[in-house]
Amino acid sequence: MICLSDTPPLIQLGHGGTVALELAWLSECLQQAAQAAGYEDWPAADVARTVRDFLSANSSKQPYTMERFTQAVGCVLAGIGYDEVTPHFLQGGLQLHVSLLDVAKDIPPGFVLGVFKAYEQGCQKLLSSGLASRIVFEDLHLAVKLTLGRSHWSRACEAFAEELVDFLRGSVLKASVSVPVAFIIR
Repeated sequence: MICLSDTPPLIQLGHGGTVALELAWLSECLQQAAQAAGYEDWPAADVARTVRDFLSANSSKQPYTMERFTQAVGCVLAGIGYDEVTPHFLQGGLQLHVSLLDVAKDIPPGFVLGVFKAYEQGCQKLLSSGLASRIVFEDLHLAVKLTLGRSHWSRACEAFAEELVDFLRGSVLKASVSVPVAFIIR
């Protein structure tokens, strides 16, 4: 594996695949952990950059498993004197963002059954690791218009969107039997 110096570290989400570490997300998670530990005004963005740099410097085994990732965050926090923040980091689980449009782009327009199958498989894959506690499905209107081959929102789009929301709700509930998962569709 070749690791480029400006490439963010990768995190393995079980069978859900890998994601690149997003600095804004890490900063937000660290800020939430610091607030839970009692720090109101805390340099979360600076700490997030420090964590990213630490992970990039020690990137011999990429992608990082979630366990190795949280251990590395704990190591950095202890190293800079904030080890009391560590137990609060990702305490509520992961929030994953999924673009419905990205999934719909891989399916030919008009192939509605293929879209449903792809969304169901995506839900199963995302939730199979048990790491996610919240999922945000984004780009609903754009995905519906692309799937139906429409340039403008119509009654058919509205009906399909309602059907898709019901289907996603059922897929998430079916795939998250062991761990409760909250989700938003927008």
